[in-house]
Amino acid sequence: MRRKRIIYIDVIRVVAMIAVVFAHTCSSVLIKGSSAPLWTPANILVTITEIAVPLFYMISGATILNSSNTKDLNYLFKHRLIRILIPFLAWSIISAFFFQLINNGPHFQQAVHNISLLYHQPVLTAFWFIYPLIGFYLVSPALKAFVDNVPESTINYILILWFITNIFLPNLSKSLPPQYGQYFEAYGFASLIFLSKMIGYFILGYKLSNITAEKINLKLNLSIFIVGTLLAIINMYVISRYALQTKPLAGFLTPVLLPFLAGTSFLCLKKFESNYSMRFQSIIESIAPLTYGIYLSHGIIIELVSHVIDPMNYFGVFSVSIVVCLVLMWALSNIPFVNKYLM
Repeated sequence: MRRKRIIYIDVIRVVAMIAVVFAHTCSSVLIKGSSAPLWTPANILVTITEIAVPLFYMISGATILNSSNTKDLNYLFKHRLIRILIPFLAWSIISAFFFQLINNGPHFQQAVHNISLLYHQPVLTAFWFIYPLIGFYLVSPALKAFVDNVPESTINYILILWFITNIFLPNLSKSLPPQYGQYFEAYGFASLIFLSKMIGYFILGYKLSNITAEKINLKLNLSIFIVGTLLAIINMYVISRYALQTKPLAGFLTPVLLPFLAGTSFLCLKKFESNYSMRFQSIIESIAPLTYGIYLSHGIIIELVSHVIDPMNYFGVFSVSIVVCLVLMWALSNIPFVNKYLM
């Protein structure tokens, strides 16, 4: 029997996937700096896409911590972990050999070395996202027991504690001159409390998923998202355009705003759920199961497309890459063995 999908979760998943692919197609332009053609729109749009990874963690928290299966360790190891680990390992191996071949020819010693270091570091930088997620999966039964047995006020307390120790203070410390920033550095404090600075998004997704659509104030959340996004864009534009990275508090605002931007966008998309047309829902339900495979394969696809289309034309690279990714993952999803191990 086909699992009933939650449409707003699928919408967030697809939006986040598109944002990640777009951000990575802009890397060549951003590396060139503000003198590159179309740098300004790339800088603005990539700033907006910063919410993508938090949204991925949030929908994971929303689905996993709301599932009764999360309490079952057999389900965790026989189903949930396998679904994430096997495709990750498969695409890591494929990516290691692919980029070694593209960059250095058929000399695969370095690729084998990179694969052997998988426990310590990802084959591709973009795969860093998977490592905290695996950790969250492993402790999800304990997190499930926690959220099921504490009042909402305790969850709020944990989220506030996470924001202060993992978002606010670390970014304040980094954005101040060293002689002042050192006073806001905690000696292993945050790491003793939380697995990762991303775990707050995992719990935040669970909390927001349990707010009913009727209680979501769309105008308020949309206003916070728009104002916060504009502030983040202005902040990143000014810093990058005028090379102000070393100025006090220059890099403070955008990362501190990120939890609010991710949270309000999550709530807005949930509020809209009842307004999605049946055709739109059908399209989203077809694309959503492909997103993990797209995430794992898009680096290879972007690299191949960039050999055909000038990487500075990031809109063109993105458009072709996203279509190729969708077609490839759709084709692979129709091959049972491949669907099981690569998606």
